[in-house]
Amino acid sequence: MKNITKEWFKDWSNEYDRTLGKVKRHHKLLELAVNSSSVKNGDKVLDIGCGTGLLSLKFLKKADCSITGIDNSKDMLSIFKDKIKKLSLEDKIICELGDAISLNLKKNSFDIVASTVTLHHVKDKYPTIKKIHDILKHEGRFVLGDINMDTTGKLTDTKRLLRILDYLKKELVLALNEGGIDTFKRMYDNGKKHILNDGEYCISFEQWKQLCKKAGFRKITVKPLPDFKWFKVLVAVK
Repeated sequence: MKNITKEWFKDWSNEYDRTLGKVKRHHKLLELAVNSSSVKNGDKVLDIGCGTGLLSLKFLKKADCSITGIDNSKDMLSIFKDKIKKLSLEDKIICELGDAISLNLKKNSFDIVASTVTLHHVKDKYPTIKKIHDILKHEGRFVLGDINMDTTGKLTDTKRLLRILDYLKKELVLALNEGGIDTFKRMYDNGKKHILNDGEYCISFEQWKQLCKKAGFRKITVKPLPDFKWFKVLVAVK
C-alpha cells in the first residue's frame, strides 16, 4: 500500500497546486492548523508530509520560524524546493525525503510538529504518534488537520459505506465548484481510495484523541473547520 500511495502522489505532483491547492476549504484547514499551533518567532517546526509546501509557507507567513519539511514524494519535494529557491527561503526551510513511519529525528528537538491530510495514509498510526511525542520539546505541540471520517470496518459493511459517502458527496461538490473538472477527477479518484482503504486509512478525531492520550500527550483540543465541520484540527500538548 505504501508504494501505491507514493506512485499516486508522484502522478499528482505536477497538478497538486492547481487542483487541491485551489480549493478554499483546503486553505482554510491549513490556516486553522497554523493559527491553532500558537507558533511564534524562533520556533522549530516539523511539517510531516510537506508536499509542495502549502502548510510550511503559511507557517512562515505567521511567524519568523524555521521549518523542516519531510515528504516521501521526490516529485512533490522538487516543486517545493523550486518555491524555496524562488522565494529565497533557503535559510528558513530544509526539505528532506522521508515519511512519518520511519521518523529518525532527535528527541526533544521541535516546538511544533504539524501534519495536514497526511497521517491518514499511515495504517499503524500509534507508533508514529509516539515518535511525534518523543521528538517534541516539553510544552511542544502536535497539530493535526484532517478528515473526521471513520473508514475502519469491513469493506462489505453497507453502514460503513454510507458513513463514508455522507462525507464524500460534500467534498466532491466543493471540488467541482471551486476547482473545476480536473480537481473533481482527482477527488473522485481519492474518494474511491477511501472507500476501498487503498492507501487511505482515515479515523475519527475521537480515535485520534485516544491515540494521543496513549502516547502521553497531556492536553488535547479539537476544533472543527467553520462551515466544513467534517474537517477538524487537533492540538496535543506534550
